[in-house]
Amino acid sequence: MNNILEVKDLRKAFGRHEVLKGLSLSCAPGEVVGILGRNGTGKTTLFNVMLDLVAADCGGVEIMGLSPDGSGKLRGLIGYVPEKPAFHPFMSVREVLEFRAKFFPLWNMGKAEELCKKLELDLSAKTGRLSKGGIAKLAWIAAVAHNPALLLLDEPTSGLDYLVRDHILSGLISELAEGGKSIIVSNHRMGEMGGILDRVCLLKDGVIKADYTADFVKTEAFRVSARLEGGLPEAGPGVSSLGGSGPLAELAVLGRANLERLKADPRFSEAEISPLELDAAFKVMLGEREAL
Repeated sequence: MNNILEVKDLRKAFGRHEVLKGLSLSCAPGEVVGILGRNGTGKTTLFNVMLDLVAADCGGVEIMGLSPDGSGKLRGLIGYVPEKPAFHPFMSVREVLEFRAKFFPLWNMGKAEELCKKLELDLSAKTGRLSKGGIAKLAWIAAVAHNPALLLLDEPTSGLDYLVRDHILSGLISELAEGGKSIIVSNHRMGEMGGILDRVCLLKDGVIKADYTADFVKTEAFRVSARLEGGLPEAGPGVSSLGGSGPLAELAVLGRANLERLKADPRFSEAEISPLELDAAFKVMLGEREAL
């Protein structure tokens, strides 16, 4: 089956600052791909190129056979939730939805109204008076009401309270169950997406540095609590320190081969091995823990 999204050798610079440096990425129909990267690594720029809002310097993007050409045709295939959504403050929720309906031939106002009811969003409320959670709900509804084939979600739950995050995540799961949509999601709290992700791609230095299956992250990320004799082992790939003092150490290990390598180190004794929490595993991938 052909991929719904193909990004090949994408490059984009702003002045002398090169943000994307030959990035390649694919997404199959119905697949959920997480983009993991620190702020400023190019996640939003990648999304803007796919949305035909920013022109790439070179490389290619193809979504269901269409490429960005400045015409905006791609927008009908894509639902987009930006990190900081904004709407005309003088418009009501209903007016925002009716206004957007004019730009999308497949807009389903019935679905939009149903989602407003489900998310407890007042159609008559002025958007300028909505809370951050209310704005996030409206952004979600605006992204899915035209039944897009591909969803691009840029930090969709950032800064939201637990209840609103739960609503958004429930909406994600519903969209997957009902339509089998493809989803590209960037989220600092990637652990909360663990139940729906198929793959996690690490974006670093303008390229995809690593591509992990969700099963790998769930089954081959380990927390190792160990008593060491003679100090810490030498640095190795996929191994990070989680702390510890004296002869005791807490290590994060990605990959069963790396785990076996550490277990074979004669300085290890009394090692206790358990699964590494998803959020911790993602932080290790980003290098947010002290490397050994």
